[in-house]
Amino acid sequence: MLIDFCIISGLLVIAHLLRAGIPGLSRFLIPSSMIAGLIGLALGPGGYDLLPFSRTEDGAALLGTYPGILITLLFATLLMGHRPTQLTRETWRGSRTSFLYSLGSEFMQYGVVLCVGTALLAFVFTDLRDEFMIMLPAGFAGGHGTAAAYADAMPQWEAARSIGFTFATLGILCAVFGGLVLVNIARRRGWIEREVTAGTTDGAQTAPEQSSFLPPMFQASTGRATVNSIALEPLAWHVALVLAVYGLTVTVMPTIRELLPPKFVLPAFVIAMVIGWSVQAALDLAKVGQYVDGKTIGSIGSLASDYLVAFGIASINVQIVLTHAVPLIVFALLGLALCVSWLLIVAPRVFGERWFEAGIFTYGWNTATIAFGVALLRIVDKRSDSKALADYGVAYVAIGPLEAILYTTVLAALATGHLFALGVGLVALATVMAVLATRSGHTTR
Repeated sequence: MLIDFCIISGLLVIAHLLRAGIPGLSRFLIPSSMIAGLIGLALGPGGYDLLPFSRTEDGAALLGTYPGILITLLFATLLMGHRPTQLTRETWRGSRTSFLYSLGSEFMQYGVVLCVGTALLAFVFTDLRDEFMIMLPAGFAGGHGTAAAYADAMPQWEAARSIGFTFATLGILCAVFGGLVLVNIARRRGWIEREVTAGTTDGAQTAPEQSSFLPPMFQASTGRATVNSIALEPLAWHVALVLAVYGLTVTVMPTIRELLPPKFVLPAFVIAMVIGWSVQAALDLAKVGQYVDGKTIGSIGSLASDYLVAFGIASINVQIVLTHAVPLIVFALLGLALCVSWLLIVAPRVFGERWFEAGIFTYGWNTATIAFGVALLRIVDKRSDSKALADYGVAYVAIGPLEAILYTTVLAALATGHLFALGVGLVALATVMAVLATRSGHTTR
């Protein structure tokens, strides 16, 4: 395992230097982890097999086993280090609108894909498993992490990981290139205020999200030292907390699963998130919760995410992707159409004059990850005039746990054969949330 992480680490360094040296990679916001994964895919077991990745006794590469570990570590960090904050009336209203709009978009993506996907699998792609259509929203709305989580819960389908990571990678491409196309359309049609876009089209000012290395004026601390380094290195304290949560998850997971019905699958990442929250609550009760720095914990989670993307892409089975090329393209186009439609139809009715800023952020999240949503938002909102990011940050306190419930519900519907019924229910729920978001949005203008 250590050798494999060393190899991926080397690829991350090479990829980051390439991103810094090749203008096109940074201009189009291609992340270093994706570049590293593609290099690993080309030179690893799925390509020319030139890199000495570890293998089992029967010759199978171990690359595919790491994403499951990394996604559990990532979810262990999500609810740790969060401190209660006092919300103003305006902040609460804005976060309520963001909550309804953002979660509604994810529910709609899942719902429509499950409904349309059931028809496609019944009449067009009759040789595909039901799990296939689940992996589209898992890869788009969820990203590589959620794709890994679903694949980890589908051990009976060997292609799950490759299909999920392919959808997630296609989602990033939709976020990057589709997002830039939408931004240019918005500029031409006047959907973005003139003063917001001023100074961003002449290339004179380089946006931080386009840079591989941050200039001194943009450099910031990645966390606070909350413990005395004489006793314990602050980073070691936070890493120990995350690894302890992972260890508890692995320990209790078999017992919890034995207590559940046979067909009910509870993913490890859900357990990790609950245990992470429980550990934080216990530390709060012990009056030491304030010594868990949310920014440091978030950095650890982001680190796991970068390695997850690199390992995930490098472990894609190219043969499986080629075999499913046509349905992959069809479902990916369906996912892209859903995200664009939600942006162009729902966002203007919810957010009023500054609808595009909030809408493009959610578009980036729905096709790739929150990081890409932030990158697209910064292109059109250079001075952070909109409150899209702040509202989403508050809303995510509720969105995160509900997403975990959604994932578990989808897996339960898969096990019981009720995916179409769940899809109809999610579409109806998303429609209601869109209506409520519209009304909530009008109260904040």
